[in-house]
Amino acid sequence: MTGKPLILCVDDAPSMLQGRKMLLEAAGYRVLTAAGGIEAVRVFLWNSVDLVLLDYHLPEINGAAAAARMKDAKPDVPIAILSSDECLPPGDLETADCFISKSEPIVSFLEQVDYLLSLRFLFRPLDTLIARKSRKAA
Repeated sequence: MTGKPLILCVDDAPSMLQGRKMLLEAAGYRVLTAAGGIEAVRVFLWNSVDLVLLDYHLPEINGAAAAARMKDAKPDVPIAILSSDECLPPGDLETADCFISKSEPIVSFLEQVDYLLSLRFLFRPLDTLIARKSRKAA
């Protein structure tokens, strides 16, 4: 892995977004931010993001709709839906890789971020190998 992992953090509450950004940067990550679902999809498509932390309640489109668009474009990037609601519609969580409660303790939150990133980087060499074989076969 070269460089620090890049995390896209999405929340329409500026204080939550800034606080999460500061926490993640202090933990050694690079962080991009977005305040709405459409903006989040745009930032996601234009950057090599390693993980998305996506608030469920967003203006324009909710986190579930944004996650679906992101997964269609880059299915290998893990997406965590964040919400203070403990019960979201099950269908809205299908495209996400996990749900994280906003009331989760900071240590637990960071452990989940580390876990999702470890999955991303665990399978990245396999993706590279498959892509190389496909190019050689063409």
